[in-house]
Amino acid sequence: MELSDRKKQILKAIIGDYIRTAEPVGSKTIAQRPGITFSPATIRNEMSELEELGYLEKPHTSAGRIPSPLGYRLYVDELMAPTSEPEPGDDAGLRQMMQLKVRELDKLIQEAGKLIANLTEYTAVAATPVMQRTSLKQFEIIAVNQNMFVIVVVTESGAVKNKMVHTAAPVSKDEAELLTYVLNQTLTGIPLSSITTERFDIVRRAAGLTALLAPVAEYIAELIEETGRQEVYLEGAGKLLRYPEYRDTQKAQAVLDYLGSDRSHLIPVGGETDGVQIMIGPENGENPLSDASMIYARYSIGDFGQGVIGIVGPTRMDYARLSARLSRFAKGLNKLIAETFLEEHP
Repeated sequence: MELSDRKKQILKAIIGDYIRTAEPVGSKTIAQRPGITFSPATIRNEMSELEELGYLEKPHTSAGRIPSPLGYRLYVDELMAPTSEPEPGDDAGLRQMMQLKVRELDKLIQEAGKLIANLTEYTAVAATPVMQRTSLKQFEIIAVNQNMFVIVVVTESGAVKNKMVHTAAPVSKDEAELLTYVLNQTLTGIPLSSITTERFDIVRRAAGLTALLAPVAEYIAELIEETGRQEVYLEGAGKLLRYPEYRDTQKAQAVLDYLGSDRSHLIPVGGETDGVQIMIGPENGENPLSDASMIYARYSIGDFGQGVIGIVGPTRMDYARLSARLSRFAKGLNKLIAETFLEEHP
């Protein structure tokens, strides 16, 4: 059923008031709002109909109404006014993010999550991208001594990985240089999924019997597993306890336990490839987040993959303001990633 303009105006006013106060909203309160020209009696009738239609709920202990998840969904999809002006602290936060001199992508995303949690005062979720088409760009093997080497790998996205390894037998400088040459000729420029056992056999035959082969093969296997794994960071979990919706200690503990368990379930499946995605109440599934909301924005690392940053909080969130802030942070994060990993290759 399509709601009348009057019902939409009243619903929008109720949601705006409830977001600010966390208290059930009555007809007299709405009648006093600027721009509302309806009588309290008319508003009461409309609120009753909105309740029957599932857009409002009536707590047992109050004569007022609160928005339902369906009401919030209509508000997000049709009624909320987009905001574009940065809030106090946003510009400084973005500058702080741009000053993060972190060369490892996972640490950069974790730091971005901490910053978002501190600026929004909500629990933040930050997930690294699943690198869908990454390949290796360059190998370098640095000798510390004849039995100790540092393996350095640069990925096509510009990320630098390294590991110190020990060999079971001494390895000469010529052996190390030959293996480095063979690795760069054989394993670079192809998708990681193409580095199979058969492909590494080519390396083994070309490089000869060197004690470096085993630790190099082991490290490459670790890299393949790592790039296919999405790291999910949760920052500021305790911030939820500041909101009146979580004064019930059992409810709060259930949410915190859920957030602290397998975090992969905090990442939205599908949805928009760009922009902001909002999950309200039951849309999060049958779990302790079924009466919470999550707002996500996606960032990308070029054409290599996408990750998400987001916040978790009660359904009584200022969706317009927070989605605009997250969108700005995602754009800043895109810029930072491009400058750090895509343009300034080491």
